[in-house]
Parts: sequence; C-alpha cells; structure tokens
Amino acid sequence: MFCLNKVSARLIMAYALLNFVITQPVLAEGVENPQELPEVLIEAPKAKFKETIGTSIGTFESTVGTLTVPSNLEAAKIIQRTPGGAAVVDSKAFENDFSQNFEDTLSFVPGVFATKRFAEEVRVSIRGSGLQRSFHQKGLAALQDGVPFNNADSSGDFQEIDNLTLQRIEVFKGGNGLQYGGTSIGGVLNMISKTGQSHPGHQLRFEAGSDDTFRGNIQSGLVFDNADLFVSFTGLVSDGFRDHAEQESYKFNSNLGVKLSESAETRFYFTANKIELELPGTVTKSSALNNPRAVRGSVITNDEHRDIISFRISNKTTFDLGGGNKLDVGAFFTNKELFHPITSFVGVIDQDSQNYGVFAQGSGSYKIGKFLNTFRTGVTTHGGMTDAKVFANVGGYRGALTSDTDQSAYNVVVFGENQFFVTQKLALIAGGQFVYSHRDVFDRLTPSETDSDSYHSFNPRVGALYQHTKTVQFFTNVTKSFEPPDFADLTQGGTTGFINLDAQKAWTLEIGTRGQEGIVDWELVLYRAWLKDEILSFTTGGSIPATGFNADETVHQGVEAGLGIVLAQNLVSGGDRVKINNVYTYSDFRFDGDAQFGDNTIAGVPPHVFRSELRYDHPADWFFALNMDYVSKAEVDFSNTFTAPGYTLMGFGAGYEVNKNISTFVTGRNLFDTEYISNFSTAVTATPTSALFYPGDGRRFFGGVTLRF
Repeated sequence: MFCLNKVSARLIMAYALLNFVITQPVLAEGVENPQELPEVLIEAPKAKFKETIGTSIGTFESTVGTLTVPSNLEAAKIIQRTPGGAAVVDSKAFENDFSQNFEDTLSFVPGVFATKRFAEEVRVSIRGSGLQRSFHQKGLAALQDGVPFNNADSSGDFQEIDNLTLQRIEVFKGGNGLQYGGTSIGGVLNMISKTGQSHPGHQLRFEAGSDDTFRGNIQSGLVFDNADLFVSFTGLVSDGFRDHAEQESYKFNSNLGVKLSESAETRFYFTANKIELELPGTVTKSSALNNPRAVRGSVITNDEHRDIISFRISNKTTFDLGGGNKLDVGAFFTNKELFHPITSFVGVIDQDSQNYGVFAQGSGSYKIGKFLNTFRTGVTTHGGMTDAKVFANVGGYRGALTSDTDQSAYNVVVFGENQFFVTQKLALIAGGQFVYSHRDVFDRLTPSETDSDSYHSFNPRVGALYQHTKTVQFFTNVTKSFEPPDFADLTQGGTTGFINLDAQKAWTLEIGTRGQEGIVDWELVLYRAWLKDEILSFTTGGSIPATGFNADETVHQGVEAGLGIVLAQNLVSGGDRVKINNVYTYSDFRFDGDAQFGDNTIAGVPPHVFRSELRYDHPADWFFALNMDYVSKAEVDFSNTFTAPGYTLMGFGAGYEVNKNISTFVTGRNLFDTEYISNFSTAVTATPTSALFYPGDGRRFFGGVTLRF
C-alpha cells in the first residue's frame, strides 16, 4: 500500500505543477480525390462494441486527426496502400490490459516475435532481426511520433515508451519501412502519441496486480481555438516476478499543436523519463525451469541494474500545398544518462549521450496522361555523441576507470518512392534509398586505439499492389536492406579499437494478400531473404559479453499469417458477437553452406509461434476473452546441439465500461503457472551449465480502473 500511495502522491504533485505549464512524419495520403485512387481499407461491419484486435485489417475508432497527426483511420488507409507486410495497432487493442511493453501491444501482429526478458526489457524480432543481440535492441528502426527513437548507431531500448500515451503503433515489416528511414531487415516501428484533438478531456487510471505492481497515470487533452495540448504523467513500481527484479519509473509525455493557418500546422513534443531497473540476469536451463525466481549470486554481489534519465524534444511542421501535396519538416534532440552496473567482467557502464537530427519529406500526386502517379521523397539526418566510460564494478558502484571513449555516429538517409497506377486496380511501385553511416571512437586512455569507419549503400525497391475487389488485395515487392554494425558490435564489450565487421546486407522477396469476405478476415505474407555478412553473436561465458562475427551467406524465410472468424452474432443479445482471432508466424533462418556451421539453423527464435483469442463482446460495453500462446522449441546454439523447450500458456481478459466516465478491466496470465523459458542468449555450443536463459513469469493477475471527466 505504501508503494501505491507513493506513486499516487508523486502523480498528483507532478500533475499540479504541469497545469502551470502551458514528428512523426505525416503518412500523407498523397491523393486528395478518393475517386481517383481505390480505397483499400477493409472495414468490418460497424457495431456498438469496440474492436480490440489490432492487425493490418479491421475497424478503427474514429479519432480526430490533424495535419501533423492523421487519425488512426486515416493512417490505416494510408498504410494499407503499402505493397507488403504492414499493420496499424489501435490502442483499443491493448488499453483494456496491463500493457507494459511490446510483448503486450504487438502480440496480434503476424511476424512480430516480442518476448520479455524482465520488467520492461523486451526483445523484438521481425523476420530474424536482432538475432545477434542478447541485450538491448538491434535490427529495427524505432520511431516515436515519426522521430528516430534509437541511438544514432541504431542500438536502443524500449523502456522509455509509455503505452498509456499512445493512440496507435504502426508496423512496417522489412523493406516496407524503407521510406520511414528503416534500412534493416526488420523494418520500422512507429509509436504515435495521443493529441489534445484525438483524446480530449481528462483521465485518471490506477492499476494493481501480482508482484506488488502498482501503476498510476493522469493525462489531459485540451483543445483551444487554434491549438491543442496533451500532457500525461505515469508512475510505476513493482517487485518483479524474479529476485532482484524491482523497478520504479516515472514518465512524462506532452505535445502541443498550433494551427498556423488553414494549410499549416506545427507540433512540439517533449518527454522526460526516470527509470530504475534491477537486472535479474540469465541462469542455466535447469534453474530457469525448476527455480524460475532465482538469480545467480554474482547478480546480487554486483548489484546489476540499469538507471536511465532522459529528455527528448522534437518539432514537426506540416504544410498542405494543395492538390494532395504535402511537405513535412522537423528536428529533434535527446539527452540520455545511463548508469548500468553489470557483470564483474564488463563493469559499470556510465554514459551520457546526445542525439539530434533534422528531416524533411514531401508527398503528392499528379497525372501522366490519364494515369495517376503518386510519390514520396525525403531526407533524414541523425547524429549522436556519447561520453562512454566504464568503471570496475564494486558492489554496483564505480571503481577504477577502465575505459573512457567518445563515440560519434552519423547517418544520412535519402529516399524516394513512386506509385504508378497502370489501371484503377493495379499500381506498380519503384523506389530507392541511399544510406550513409559513420562510426567513430576516440579513446581517451589509449589514443592509439582510436578508430573509425564508414558504410554506405543504395537500396532499391520494386513492387506491385493489386486491388482484386473492394475488400481483397494482393501485393509483392523486392527490396534491398542494409545494416551497419553498432558500437556494441564494433567494440565487443569495451575493448579498444574496432572489430573487423562489415555491414549486413540482404535482398528480400515477399508476396501476400489481405482482405475480408463475409465473416472472415485475413492477412498472409510469404517472404525469403538472402543475406550476406549477417552480423551474429554468441555468448562465450556466463559473465563474458557476446562476441560478434559476419556470417558468409544466410537465408531467412517464413510465413506471417493472421485469420479472424466471426463465429456468432446476436447470440445472447442483439448486437453481440463471438470472434476468434489467430496469428501464426513460421521462421526458418539458417546458414547457407557455412564453413563452420554448414546449413544449421541460426539460433535465436522458435520456428513456430501461434496465438489465438476467443472473444465475446456484448453491446452493453463488456467483453470476456480467453487466449492461448503456443511457442515451439528453439535452437540455442549454432551447433544445433541444445534447445530451449516449447511451451503453451493460457490466459484471460475481461472489461466493462460502467458508463462513459468509468471503465474497468481484469486480466490473468499463465493461468496454469507453467514453468517456461521466455528468452535466451545464443552460443556456439551450449551445455547444461551455460547461463543463457531468462525464466518466464509465473501465474499473474492485474486489474485497473479508468476515470474520465
């Protein structure tokens, strides 16, 4: 009860102070006349209840959009003109749940494998991205409101995201994120904040659950004559499921939009975070399955934890140039302090970093004879400087200085994409992206070990989009991707000088369909990627960081499938509905004639992941759902001699909107208290003594109430 009171008191005090204080690149629709471009959004029949499964097809609540922030419905229409795997996840898909990370928000997006390591630390892999990374995040371009969220070297964390402030998450898989600055095989995740226009009014939210978890949020959306303001403050405390897994965080998010004229709008964003996480670390397979709460003794001795203080400010201005043409310009700056004691081998990572950049992009349409042509073009720059120090770990405190470097990274991405409509139903797509990246380290302790390197690539893209009927669509594309190494790859855990690593390159072919016919809606994508110099890592010991290398040739291929079926309507009461939603991901990642590993499976993710939810919605604004997760066994080492076991988890969710001002929810996870491994690091050859595994959480329950006024 003390923790709940502490969070509530800080929320109220912070919010009282905030009352004295008064982009994402626009996904421009590109065409103003809807009669000239076929509508490809697939909408389910309207009903009184709210849609809760956020896939790339479905119904989206009609929030109010602005020039700088299109509504969820507008964004869905635009994204579903992408000739490949893309999705919009409406916040309605996860707001009636204790949603803490991407494992909670992206579980019904085919092809996204998001699993928690601990607390808010989650690993997200799309089409085999980031297989080499056993810590933090790699292989995805993360954006917050269209602004780069990762560090300039492409590494990052997701702990600073507050799901309670999001109105949607946009997912562009693989090369479909090319035009949004994504260069890797994984693609782009773009997290779009609420605005005063989209969510007017005031809201209080309180949640509590297992492991002494308490979270409180207070937010307001205000609309003025020519402006709107959104502010939010969230506080969370939790003991965590495992030993040495306590967390405490405070997150502030805000944005202010000002309408400069009928055809221009500017929006300023400001966020601040204070996050403290204890790290429970990895254990052996036996320990993970038989004593999941336990941690290695060294974790306690070294007091391994991660503390973050960050500030972020950005601006995005949109000009409507008429005739469906738009121009977006913006800039961003972030400051982040990281204090991160880990193993005795590595020590205490102590970093102060700044990231900054500017961007501009235009979009529009015109006629070539009787044929419609639409385009997007733009440039994004992203720079970063990090004062990176490492100290000996003395019980979680700084000891002797062991490394002192200045790390600098710079990126320039220039892109263009064109859609030419051969007929009203068939569009041909051609595009390209030029990428330049630079990495530089100046070693203060040993200047002779200073090093730098540059990487560049042109990434072409061709595709086609065919609107078979009003509600059925087919697409295909071929895209090149490119991923330079980050500082963790190049320095290998604090060593001086760069490791000899090349950038990872790939060509990806995908073909698929999405649509709705009667009571059935679906999404199906098949892809195959041919990779060169894939950056892979393996753990060499329990306290020794991962060692990276370039594989020669590898192949990533798989299936991303979503299927929803309305099983019954008007079953108990007029307007009710029973629907089953299913998501299946098949992943086949392997070496291709490697000198050491032959055609072995690349360790890191399970080949089969299936999630299903059976949900009943009643027109009196309540729902009940049962869900199941099945994950197959997975290879842990590149030698394919050791596996993590598969598992099946059961859960439920229920919610009730008492009236327009009060709503509640309750959720249960891992109802049978199954002992399982949620995540793991990879190795060349694992053994029963290898400490590579993160135990999954046991049975847990959470509930919450939201007050609106």
